[in-house]
Amino acid sequence: MRFPLFFSVFDIFKRFYNVSLRIKVIGLVIFATLILGLPVIYFVNRDFSQQNNMQLRLMSNSIGKQLSSQSVNYILEDNIYALTRLLKNSLKNDPDVVYAFIQNKRGEVIASTFNGGFPAGLLKVNDFKPKGLSTVKIKTNKGMIYDTSAPILEGRLGSVRVGISSVRSNLTLYSLIRSIFFSMIFAAVLAIILSGAIAWWVMAPIVKLSEAVNIVKNGSYDVKLDVKRDDEIGKLTNGFNEMVNSLKKANSEQIENDNLRKNFITNVIKAQEEERKRIARDLHDQFAQLLAYIKIRFGLLKDLNDFKEARSSIIQISEDLTKALDLVRDIAKSLMPGILDEMGLVCAASSYIDDINKKSADFKVDFYTGGSIKDKRFHPNTEINVYRIIQEALSNVILHSQTNYAKISLEEGGGKIRGAIEDYGIGFKYDIIKKDSFGIFGMIERAKLLGGDLEIESLPGKGTAVKFWVPAAQITKGN
Repeated sequence: MRFPLFFSVFDIFKRFYNVSLRIKVIGLVIFATLILGLPVIYFVNRDFSQQNNMQLRLMSNSIGKQLSSQSVNYILEDNIYALTRLLKNSLKNDPDVVYAFIQNKRGEVIASTFNGGFPAGLLKVNDFKPKGLSTVKIKTNKGMIYDTSAPILEGRLGSVRVGISSVRSNLTLYSLIRSIFFSMIFAAVLAIILSGAIAWWVMAPIVKLSEAVNIVKNGSYDVKLDVKRDDEIGKLTNGFNEMVNSLKKANSEQIENDNLRKNFITNVIKAQEEERKRIARDLHDQFAQLLAYIKIRFGLLKDLNDFKEARSSIIQISEDLTKALDLVRDIAKSLMPGILDEMGLVCAASSYIDDINKKSADFKVDFYTGGSIKDKRFHPNTEINVYRIIQEALSNVILHSQTNYAKISLEEGGGKIRGAIEDYGIGFKYDIIKKDSFGIFGMIERAKLLGGDLEIESLPGKGTAVKFWVPAAQITKGN
């Protein structure tokens, strides 16, 4: 039977654990009231009963002694009437006294308070002791009675018997316990009301927090809770508001980045199509025309009889073929610099920067490398993306910075490639420009796709610095 009882108690606690916090608080208050109240009732009943038994015993002894001393003269005078009146007055004056009678030394009852006959069995319940008091407890249909036998003149004149009932004192005890019980119920009800009010006061902001959490969970961040106190719940509410603001900001940034990414992809596709059109146009307008012109020259060459004219025509055809070859190389170089595949990132970047320095006498770019990056090759995806970041950043400097100088640094260390493109031009407000600049967004995306990051520091009139790092993936030693 122990295990079913254990599981029943466990099930009760499990159910209690799953109810609302408000019910938990009220339930704990009721439980605490019972835990405190029931022991109080038990100890009051125990201590009062002990004290009551002692008092009834002492009262019985006191009344027995008193009647013993008062009845001596009446016994010596053989005044039975006076003895009977003495006993009845004692019964009348003390409501706890239920009977009293006097026995002579032979054990015969000579006076008593019994009107309808003396109960014969009463004489046997308490033995007569001439030299001392004798008190016994008698269980009757009217409750417990403390019966005391007190000797008269040390037993030479007999003894007096007094019966003290515990009914009235028990009623007092029951009244006291009933008062405690009702007080406990009143205290429990009051505690339930107060705990309910406190639970409501405590739970109200938590309920609002729960509702707000559901709103946020459904994707709405336009929720803000009022903070009316500075306790733990107030701090929790403040924390929730800060969290919602962060989520709202992150969601806004996510939406903005998603839109930028969509627009970026759209513009990349558009740029690819434009690049295809440009290549097709260059091939058609320049390369195809050169080939057609060369074909015509070859057709004319076979009809020439003059050696000098033929030689001059062949020289012209050779020059045209050189132009066509240069055109093809330029187109190929614009799509993918061959030097990047052949010589690596540093050589390709250095070649690109040298071309810019040669083409413009008014603009200069310095290129610095650190560590052993010159002697290393990286994963092709890493090299092309770092190259495109440098290309885009330097293009922005040339087009927008209104300066004649830029500095580029590139180094490798700690498993990372770090780069910086700096100018001392007019600068810009980065927070405003970055939302509409697909070039900036493209550089950031390239760095993040490689597992790195890119930051832009710029202020109007203070110049611009593009700084990035990416993992130096698959490093191999150069020959």
